[in-house]
Amino acid sequence: MSEHWLYSWIDEFEVKSGEQASHLLALPGPAEKLHEAAKNIPKWHAGDPPKGRSIVAGSTMDFSGRMNCSHAECLMRQVDRLFGRVWHYFDSAVVEGPQADFYIRSLENKPSRQGVFSLNYSITQDVDFLLHLRRLNIADHLIFRSKPHGFCTRHIEQHAAEAGISHLIGEDVRAQIAKQLKSESEISIRQSSGERWRYNVVHPSSSEPFTGSFVSTKKRAKKPTKAQIAEIVVKRSVASLIYDVATSKWLSLPLAEEFSYLQASQQVANAARESAVAFQLPMPIMHGMTSGDIVKMRADMRPHFDRFQHALTLAIREQIERDPERANPDIVKSVTEEFIRPAFADIERSLLEAKRSFSVKVGASMAVGSTVATVGLLSSVPLVIGAGLAAVGVTLGGLHKHVDDRKDIKTSDVYFLWKASKGRLP
Repeated sequence: MSEHWLYSWIDEFEVKSGEQASHLLALPGPAEKLHEAAKNIPKWHAGDPPKGRSIVAGSTMDFSGRMNCSHAECLMRQVDRLFGRVWHYFDSAVVEGPQADFYIRSLENKPSRQGVFSLNYSITQDVDFLLHLRRLNIADHLIFRSKPHGFCTRHIEQHAAEAGISHLIGEDVRAQIAKQLKSESEISIRQSSGERWRYNVVHPSSSEPFTGSFVSTKKRAKKPTKAQIAEIVVKRSVASLIYDVATSKWLSLPLAEEFSYLQASQQVANAARESAVAFQLPMPIMHGMTSGDIVKMRADMRPHFDRFQHALTLAIREQIERDPERANPDIVKSVTEEFIRPAFADIERSLLEAKRSFSVKVGASMAVGSTVATVGLLSSVPLVIGAGLAAVGVTLGGLHKHVDDRKDIKTSDVYFLWKASKGRLP
């Protein structure tokens, strides 16, 4: 996978924490090497599309801090949310991480006292976050790429048209969306310095608040209104969505984004619809799992995951081919109702029948005072002890039947997902 550019600096100086990284920046050598590492990466490069199933994480779901908080703790939560949304189907995610251009500007310009604080804060949070990814063995599943930023007007209009969101460029439409965003959101504003205010916008459709700064350009600094902040967030969101769409297009990958309040209707080509539908599938059973747990479970159960991934692809493809004109949400509903739910029910029913059958065989061969001859043979064999009985003897035939039933259950196409929902082996 494509590692983040900052890892080379971390490895060169054997950095073990963000605090250590901050201390190193006070030394000329490490600071120069950091500047060199940041300058050696291009501002934007598409490169070759990643192998396997991959998806582009939009600006509200990646780790750039462009739309959300860039503190390490918030980014760590963001990782868990991203994995919970995409790891039931995708093998990797294209993300944007800590920005090289910020470090270039900070190291090339003579920083003010506030600038030094900002640089030390950023390196501390960024290094802590990247080391966290490595500790959980997650970094290998992430592809760090720089996204395009700062299109000219012509290319903004071009990419917006290709994505079916040209209407979002108009000021009147953005004003209407901003008005609705203001009414649906909790907006807090606080002054951080003389002419600067920090804002926080919490909207029900977004997993993390939108954060940013407002700088007054007037001589007498005046606190911005909530309506002004809503307009700023909408403008930033439209720009970010266009940059995300461009990245998705150039890499020929589906896009995972959380800009539903923009009422955008991105046009997805049929070739990418399978991935788009897979991303929209509700998988709440994974939302409560940490990213580290998900990666470990996928590695431990690779054959089961591969079977589930393949079966899910076929189920989605069948629904699309059945009626190509149907909207993705309708296809998602059909896949859930016609594939996932029935398969879950089959597993539960088979497991219940296996346990009932085994219990009957055990009951028929009980011997009062006998010992269990198969102790330690299978730790998950149900042990039935009736009132006044010291132990229960089981027949090998019943035991073998129970093992065979368990094997049949594990051949189910959705066994991987079922196990994830249980968090344990049956």
